[in-house]
Amino acid sequence: MKAELKNKLRNLLRIFLFVSSLAILFFLLRSIGFDKVAEVFVKVGIGGMLVLACCEIAENGLDAFALYSSLPGRRNFVRIFASHGLGSLANYLIPWEFGELVKTGLIKEVVGTQNSIKGVVIWNYIYKLSKACSLVSMAVLSLLLHFFMPDEYYKFDKFLIVLLCTLFVFLSYFGVMIIIKLNISVKIVNVLKYLGKKNADELMEKAEKMDKDLNLFKKENPKDYRKIFWLQFFARYASFFTFFFCILFVGFNGYVLSTLLLLHCARNLGNYISALIPMKLGIGEGTGYVVFAFMGLPGAEGGLVSFVLRINAIIAMSLVSGLIIFKPKKSE
Repeated sequence: MKAELKNKLRNLLRIFLFVSSLAILFFLLRSIGFDKVAEVFVKVGIGGMLVLACCEIAENGLDAFALYSSLPGRRNFVRIFASHGLGSLANYLIPWEFGELVKTGLIKEVVGTQNSIKGVVIWNYIYKLSKACSLVSMAVLSLLLHFFMPDEYYKFDKFLIVLLCTLFVFLSYFGVMIIIKLNISVKIVNVLKYLGKKNADELMEKAEKMDKDLNLFKKENPKDYRKIFWLQFFARYASFFTFFFCILFVGFNGYVLSTLLLLHCARNLGNYISALIPMKLGIGEGTGYVVFAFMGLPGAEGGLVSFVLRINAIIAMSLVSGLIIFKPKKSE
């Protein structure tokens, strides 16, 4: 009875958070003006949305190929591509990186449960480093471009703040690295064994193998490690081009490349903070509003661009996720 009550309360909380996120999005768009929202989508048009969707799919393709390279054994790229797209779609709508669980569950049909978990962990581990490096490179590149293409909207003090914050992004990488070095899988199984979990010895054997594989992946697979890193690195630049074309299509074309690079970095940094909030819809748009305002630009533009990018991502990842209907042969 208690378990049933907990499930009901959990479902009610989820419904409340979802409705609250819709309310936040509604009031944010209303404050901007629904007429402006409609005008922006008219400006982008079907052709513009196709270009944005292609950029989004290219980013997902690079990330999916990186995930493909992190998985051992027999693999199926179409399945991994669709699984990564469906996981990304879940992350756009559901908080706390729920999409990673979705990816793991779908990929296990190809490579098995243990390899699926290991591959997704490796992908996320390297992702923490590659994303931090890409953001730092974009921030530095924005400053270099500013010397050649000065922009009144580009502020050096804002650059220093963004650069400093990007350096803190490396902390997430070191955090995951420490967790892996501590053989966290074995420690979790030790707790389960202490609590009387059945088949604990079998789980311990698998946990020891997984921790060993994770710790030795870079040493034993240096080419794959570098490949995953660079694929993820350039995937973040594909994300920038989506942002760049979106700014261009909606008509906010008064900014030069240096300012847009710095804006993109700031938006990504804002997403780290919004990831802690148990809601997705409305929060990303609010983050875009705040980031643009922080950079001395109209906040409404940031909210509108973020909304267009979310709709585009949902459309693009829905198309990619449709490939999931092609069922692979189950892993032996």
